[in-house]
Formats: sequence, C-alpha cells, structure tokens
Amino acid sequence: MNIDSARPALEDKLKQIASAPKRFMNRLTTVWQRLTLPQRLYLLAALLLMSEHLGLVAIITTIALTLEFWPLFERVWHSLAGKAILLLFYAIVANYALAMAGAIVNEVVGVPANHFNYTHNFAILLLLPAWILGISAVGLLFVQLLMPFYLMIALILKPIGIKLFSLTGNNHYRFTTLMVRFVLSFVLLYHLILLIGDVEQRVESALSDIKTMEQSLKKDSNPNETDGAVATGEVGSEPGAIAGGIEKEASLLDQDFIQVQPDDQIDNQQDRELALEYASLRQTYHDVIRVLIAQFAYYYEADSRSRCEKHEDANVVELNDYEILEVVPDNAAKYRYRFTVRKCISPAFPDK
Repeated sequence: MNIDSARPALEDKLKQIASAPKRFMNRLTTVWQRLTLPQRLYLLAALLLMSEHLGLVAIITTIALTLEFWPLFERVWHSLAGKAILLLFYAIVANYALAMAGAIVNEVVGVPANHFNYTHNFAILLLLPAWILGISAVGLLFVQLLMPFYLMIALILKPIGIKLFSLTGNNHYRFTTLMVRFVLSFVLLYHLILLIGDVEQRVESALSDIKTMEQSLKKDSNPNETDGAVATGEVGSEPGAIAGGIEKEASLLDQDFIQVQPDDQIDNQQDRELALEYASLRQTYHDVIRVLIAQFAYYYEADSRSRCEKHEDANVVELNDYEILEVVPDNAAKYRYRFTVRKCISPAFPDK
C-alpha cells in the first residue's frame, strides 16, 4: 500500500531527472537566442581565455567592440557637435600621419620629402589606415574603460527618475556583459601595449637610471667614508671580498627564488616570446613600408631619362640645376635601392 502511494512521486522524480538535460539545453538555447552578436563574441572570447590563444581573444574582442559601439559612433556622427569632434580628431591623426610620412620618405631617399611629392602621398596612403585603425581601437578601448563610471552615474540618478541614454543595444544581461567586456578590455590593452612598443624595456631602463642616480647621490653625500677606505688601504681587500660575498649570496637567493616559483618563470618566458613575436611583426611592417616607398620612388617618381648623365639602370630626380638624386636598384642596399646625390653633368654644365 505504501509502495503504491509512493510510486507516482517516484515516477515524477525520475521524469524530472530524465528531462533535466533537455530542460538545460532549452534554457541554454533561450539564453543564446537572447544574446546579440557582440555578446556572443564576448562569450567566445571569454571561453578562449582559458587557452593560450590570447592573441585570438584580443582580435575577437576588437571585432565585438567595433560591432557594439558602431551604432554609438553613427549617433555621434549624425549630430553637428559630434561630427565636428570626430573630424577634428581624424584631422589630428592625419596631420601626424603626414609628418611621419615625410620623415620616412626622408629616411629612405636621403633628401627632403618635398622633392618626392607623389612618394610622400603614397607613404601617407600606407600609414593613414594603420593610424586610423589604431587610434579608433584605442578610442573604443577608452570608451569601454569609462563604462563603469557611466554605470555608477546611472545607478545614482535612477532613484530620482533620471534615465541616461543607452550606449549599447543590449537588452539582456547588461551587467554581466559589462563585467566580461571590462576583463577582455584589459587583455586587449595588454596586446596593444606589446604591439606599440617595448614598454617593459623602457620602464626597466628608467628604473635602472633612477637606481644609478640614487647610488651617485649616496656617494656624493658620504665622501668621507670613501676617503677613509682609500687611506687605510681597505678598498682593494675587504670591500672586494664583501662585494663578492654579497653577489654570491644574491645569486643563491635568485636560484632559490627560481626553484620556488617555476610557474612565474614559465609565465615570464611566455611573455618574452609574445613580446618577441610582436617585435618581429613591428619590424616586418617597418621594413615592408620602406621597401614599398623606395620601390615607388624608383618606378613612378624618378625619371628614366634626364638631361644629366646617369648610369644605365638608374632613374634620377633633379634636385636643382646642379644636383640630381640617382636611384639604382641594389639588393645589397638597406631598402633594395641605393639613393645617391650626384653633380649634374649636362651640355650646359659639362664636367671639367
């Protein structure tokens, strides 16, 4: 009798257990359907955080940030004040790209860039997209880092009935998306720092300079101790022995530190390898840009015929009535082309 009465409840329990995977999948499908495309990309990047492919995480985060904040960019662009701010922003970027292009052309050809107008414009076309994409990515990242302050202001103004406009189009899981986006932004910032330059080496160099200055100040503040050591003849014996003992003890401590913390050593090795990869990428971009500029100057800016004498395979650019810049293909040259300023030898200015 008791078994028969308990059978329906047991069957219900078994049905609930059997349907748990289906209910979980239905709930997971509902959550997935509520997510927007940027939120799905954030979820994918967050799952990849457990792997070693942090570069892929940074790329996915950049795409997600672009898709999520592009409507905000359009909203700002369609307002008069926003359009003025954006145009001023990109004008500043264009001015920097213009100046950098002139400096690179001067580095490649060896003369002022005003003699290579078309090459200068070509260098701007090569540099401007990288500048715009880089500065836009930094701007998106800066906006993202300001989001917690926006959320704080929104929470403060909500009790008094003031509602701020929404920066994104997310209707569900806004706070969770904000936290995930905030974490992923630091991953992106880390990769941007590595891509821009050797920040770690510069910081270490600055700290080393500060340490050297402190040591020099200590020596200047205690001149009597040094003089006393020199007078008693202790500089050549005891200080050397003491310094050797200190160095030996420091090396033993370093060995113990490395043995105690092998995980930190592995992380540092991975960071160095990643920094070397970004350094190689920067160097490749640096060299390719300059080779393309030299090639453009030879084929399109320099003249294959000139009133001045030149080598058979050389093209020239006339700097003035008396000088020419001779451009010769040379695989042994730094950028595969050799640029040489020569005297113009012509019927009007014969060689004496």
